[in-house]
Amino acid sequence: MTNEQLIARARELVNAATEKNLKLRVWGGIAVSLACASIETHPNLQRAYDALDFVAPLGEFDALSALLTARGLIAKSRTPAQLVFEKDGAEIRIATLDFRGVGLGSRLGLAAPTLPLTDLLLMTLGRATLTEQDAQDAVALLLDHRVTRGETDDQIDRDYIAKHAARNWALFTTIYDNTVLLEQSLENFLDPEEQQLVWRRIELVQEDLDREPKSFGWMVNQFLRRPSEVPR
Repeated sequence: MTNEQLIARARELVNAATEKNLKLRVWGGIAVSLACASIETHPNLQRAYDALDFVAPLGEFDALSALLTARGLIAKSRTPAQLVFEKDGAEIRIATLDFRGVGLGSRLGLAAPTLPLTDLLLMTLGRATLTEQDAQDAVALLLDHRVTRGETDDQIDRDYIAKHAARNWALFTTIYDNTVLLEQSLENFLDPEEQQLVWRRIELVQEDLDREPKSFGWMVNQFLRRPSEVPR
């Protein structure tokens, strides 16, 4: 399937789920394509997709499985955390709502057909290894959308990211380290003026990561694992 066909299928399945009062939202690369118009004009942010990724409540897995099967998708596997289907050579995956301790259940009503922009960025930067594809997605999100405090449809809420990271040392260090890597790779994707824009938006995320008061557990982990970086 082409990227355009996958995007159309993503919209189709979200709409079909909505008609049944089921919460299904796109995340991953296709979600970023849906959210970021700049991908169309930036060849270095483009790539071919071969799968669709969704999130949904675990309690709706049975109903979603029946819905997708009725629409001609072929079930391939099921675990407590994931459904996997296939159609026209493309894999369709539906995962549960927890990402590294961040529950997304209350977030599904904030945007459609994708997860909110903030969650898309958090889940991209929260990957243990930042791949080139992850960097493309993060750059596109930060190029197209303002970074601010507070939840809106077309902005990234840096306060939300910082609050979750302040309670989870592993998530904090992963996000922070990945923002540094992202800054170092901007020239691979953008012209100098756009690099400055995205760099400043990364800095805003980092500022709130540093500023947000940390939990006791976070401080213990920082002291034990990165003692030279313990806040003074």
